[in-house]
Amino acid sequence: MRKLIFTAILFISMGTMAFAQQGKGKKESKTPEQRSQHAAEALTKKLSLSADQKSKVYAINLESFNKAKANHVKGEKPDKAVMKAALEDRDHKISAVLNDTQLKAYQDLKADRKKAMKGRGKKGKDHTAKKV
Repeated sequence: MRKLIFTAILFISMGTMAFAQQGKGKKESKTPEQRSQHAAEALTKKLSLSADQKSKVYAINLESFNKAKANHVKGEKPDKAVMKAALEDRDHKISAVLNDTQLKAYQDLKADRKKAMKGRGKKGKDHTAKKV
């Protein structure tokens, strides 16, 4: 009887561990158009962009995301310096579209995003949280 209970517990725990190890799998990647639309809508909400500004931000993001996709399609990982330069170029172009109050809010958003990303590791997990 003991062996039967022990064997049952062993199989249940093995099954539980097997399910616990499964990841979420790959996320469905969005097209550059979808990403641009989402980014433009998010900035419109946060910065109160006009319709003209929204269309300009959409165009800037679309150009940037298409270039990024082209770099990824080549099959090799893009150079970190190239990615950083592209991001700075996009930020510079977006900043040129904004007025003074929107620019201040945009810089605050970027600072908050940078602060949130600082504590993350390579896989995007928050390593700053204390483990119990």
